[in-house]
Amino acid sequence: MPMRLKDKVALVTGGGRGIGRHIALRLADEGADVLVNYASSRAGAEEIADQIRAKGRRATALRANIAQRDEVDAMFERLVDDFGRIDILVNNSAIDPVIPFLDMTDEQWDRVIDINLKGSYMCSQAAAKLMVEAGGGGNIVIIGSMHSMATFPGMLAYASSKGGLNAMTRAMALDLAPYRIRVNCVIPGSIHVEKAYEVIPDYDPHMIDDQIALGRIGYGPDIAAAVVFMASSDAAYVTGATLNVDGGVMARMALWFDDLETVERKYDN
Repeated sequence: MPMRLKDKVALVTGGGRGIGRHIALRLADEGADVLVNYASSRAGAEEIADQIRAKGRRATALRANIAQRDEVDAMFERLVDDFGRIDILVNNSAIDPVIPFLDMTDEQWDRVIDINLKGSYMCSQAAAKLMVEAGGGGNIVIIGSMHSMATFPGMLAYASSKGGLNAMTRAMALDLAPYRIRVNCVIPGSIHVEKAYEVIPDYDPHMIDDQIALGRIGYGPDIAAAVVFMASSDAAYVTGATLNVDGGVMARMALWFDDLETVERKYDN
């Protein structure tokens, strides 16, 4: 099969685990060299880098806190040293603590916004500057969340940060269009990730299958495929867009009815 990203250079934030690791591996499958960023998942990031190199592509695993400007700058300097340029940035890194609104501290709010929103801004700006210096062209893909459109109690900071990413996608796309840099957002639905086993007692990845229109939870490769599309020439006329990859979750009204007869009875009355 032809590789849609042959010889491109990509950086994936939060690439050591979860959705990020699947994105990094899929980019390599499509021919890209990848810098795998991580904050705390060193072993996972190094394992992914090893797997990418085994595919015949170049890879570097690098720790950087994307909420700190100096660490972001150092990461992009290392990227240029190792790979010479950047063609694709995937802003994937995020945290999603559950914090009741009335209990939230300023420090907790700042940490979520700094990593999820400010971190994506700083990485995008650093990547875009390199793309412009290289003559223009490139792709920035932001990993959003359905919490930007509908959320749960206790998710104020996370939902706010992800809503901001939706707006950032549109605004950044306009600013960068003259330089032929496309900016798009992929919005995952309920995705099976390893950390769920760590935070949810008796976690069963299929416990909400019946609430998803397509009848199953999503997996990392589902999101990775959408990222590749957005980063490839297949999406050459797409910028400033948000793409729901959620199995139809956001297509359904919040009210849940067990069967069509119940819906018909409600509206007949």
